[in-house]
Amino acid sequence: MNLDDKIKQALKMDETEVNQILNSNDGLLSRFSLVLSGSMKGWNIFGVLLSFILAGLMFWCGYQFFASTTTDDRVFWGFLTLATIVMSMGIKIWLWMELNRISTIREIKRVELAVAQLIAKLYR
Repeated sequence: MNLDDKIKQALKMDETEVNQILNSNDGLLSRFSLVLSGSMKGWNIFGVLLSFILAGLMFWCGYQFFASTTTDDRVFWGFLTLATIVMSMGIKIWLWMELNRISTIREIKRVELAVAQLIAKLYR
């Protein structure tokens, strides 16, 4: 039996384990909780809080925009509304990138574990 046959045999034995891993579909909330408990936990919690604060500020500025009567006030409140929208979008994009980074690291660790198990089975 050559090396290719050993690898094919080991892959067939692990097929059920691989299918279980692929079928385990974590929900968005469970994945996002990993962001809040990862290595950058403090910054991520700060980002979430800042996102909520900016959302409230955005709605307040939008209300002031529609409640104002002069053109100067509308320009001022409109600019502030757009600025808070852009800041909120930036923070949310950063949080999604963190979620993606943690998911990628998790998948790399799974592949490392699978390769290590395969090597251990080949050399038994």
